[in-house]
This record gives sequence, C-alpha cells and structure tokens, in this order.
Amino acid sequence: MTSVLLALNTGALMPAIGLGTWSPDDRSQIRECVEYAILEAGYRHIDTAYLYGCEDQVGEAVRNAIATGKVTREELFITTKVWPTFHKRMEDGLDLSLKASGLDYFDLVLVHWPIPVKCDSEDGKPFWPTNEDGYIARDTSSNHITMYQQLEKCLENGKAKAIGVSNYSIPKLESLLKECKYVPAVNQCELHPLLPRRDLCDFCTSKGIVMTSYFPFGGDGAPILKNEAIAEIAEKYSVSSSTILLSYHVNLGVSVVPKSFKPHRIKLNGKIVYLQKEDLKKLIDIGKEKPHRFNNINYDVDLEFGKEDW
Repeated sequence: MTSVLLALNTGALMPAIGLGTWSPDDRSQIRECVEYAILEAGYRHIDTAYLYGCEDQVGEAVRNAIATGKVTREELFITTKVWPTFHKRMEDGLDLSLKASGLDYFDLVLVHWPIPVKCDSEDGKPFWPTNEDGYIARDTSSNHITMYQQLEKCLENGKAKAIGVSNYSIPKLESLLKECKYVPAVNQCELHPLLPRRDLCDFCTSKGIVMTSYFPFGGDGAPILKNEAIAEIAEKYSVSSSTILLSYHVNLGVSVVPKSFKPHRIKLNGKIVYLQKEDLKKLIDIGKEKPHRFNNINYDVDLEFGKEDW
C-alpha cells in the first residue's frame, strides 16, 4: 500500500489514496471491504458520505479494525460529506453521520454539493426532490457559502478535524474565500485524464486547498480503463491501467478515492508508480480538447465549472 501523505492546511496529513464507499446498489459488503482495506491492504483513508447510506457499516468496520489492536483511530483518516438537503442544518446533518457511524469525530467533513436542495424532513430525505419540470428542486434561501460557514462551527467544536468542499468550481471557491473564516482543506471533484481540470487544480493549489479525485476510472463500469492511450502507458510501465490512473493523480499531488468491492482490486489500487513528465503530459492531454464528465446532476442552474469541464 502506498504511504504517500498529503499535507492539509490544518497541519494534518491525509493519505493520498483512500477507499471510496459509494455503491448505487448492494451495500451489504461494505463493512467487510472496509475491514479488508484497513487490515489486509493497508489503507488508512476511508471516504464515505451521508448520501451513500453506509456510514453505519464504515463505522462498524473502523471499530472492528481498531479492536484487533493493529491500528488506532488516530492512524485512520475518515472523510464524510453533508448532503445539501441540510443546507440550513449542516451540523444536524453531521450529527446524523456521527450517530450512524458511532464515531466521535470525522477527520474531514465536506459540503457534498454547492447547490442547496429543498427539504422539510429531519433526515434530509428525499435526496433528489424535483420540480414539475424535472429539475432538482433548489432552495435559494441558502447558498454554498452559508452551508460551508455552518461547517466552520463543526471545526471549532471538534466534530470535524478539517472541513472542505466537493464539486466547487473556481467562481464558487472565489466567492467562498471572500467570506469564510477557514480556507477549505480539500475540494473533492470528478477528476481523471478525460476531465483533467488543470485550471481548477492549479487554483486550489495556489490557495492551499488539496484536490481529491472521485470517479478516477469514470464511475460505474470503469469506462476509462478501456482507453487505448492509457493502456499504452500501462504497458510501458508493466502495470495495469488502473495503476496508471491512480498514479496520475498522486504524481500531480492529488488524492484519490477509488472504490472497489473486490479484495484483489482493493489491494491493487494501493499500488503507485512514479510517472515520467512526458507520460503525465500525455495523460493530461487525453481530455484537454474534448473533456468528458461522467457525473451529471440535473440542476437548472449553471454550476460554473467552465468550458474545459464539459
């Protein structure tokens, strides 16, 4: 397992590779997978979210791993995200995550999406309420800044050791940085060679914000693994395409949270190779002219990601 650590602006060190736990279907195996990742594959970073509906299994796996005596809570880095249906009650949303997981704190808590969503329920559901026109029902009484400012209180009271954002564009970050008390530690976004987003990455680096990649293989079905240009580079290094894709991020100083429920792939995803500059450039250039996004959310508003992201 790679031991690469990335320094956050809080002074904490975040493992560059984490295990993603999103699953649109069967979540019954997540506890076993997280335990395997920690105890057998050497992972120390686990990425989850209230939306994923598996924080209870993640928390149980963490406790079970600690109970073996092979790892301590302080050695683990657990990330969660608060869904925007809690846009006026972000701490309440985090409290539900803490209760579900049985953890006393999270190492990193993110605003999951920068667009507040209408919700009248205590549990923040439904996650995807829609208007009559079929678009997600936005709530304009809050915004991406006020959601983040509520998490700042969670940083101060110790429920979160670090806070950050997810799916924030450069314009969203610029407006947030004018109003926030604490600079976000992380911005987690879809990133991969088909969606390099170097402008966003460079902006975040200039502000002391670490980027994290989700969908490093293109989401369900891992379509990017079939890319011929990536396969050619993998052959050069005598590794798999998945290793090249994960190495691409780590070589660029980006953390990455691949998901897998197969033990051999969980272990394989911890392997990193150091890439030559010419190969990094080839990977970046794959999506430079025609970037492609796999995670499309049906909002009736511009997310301000910019031309290069679409």
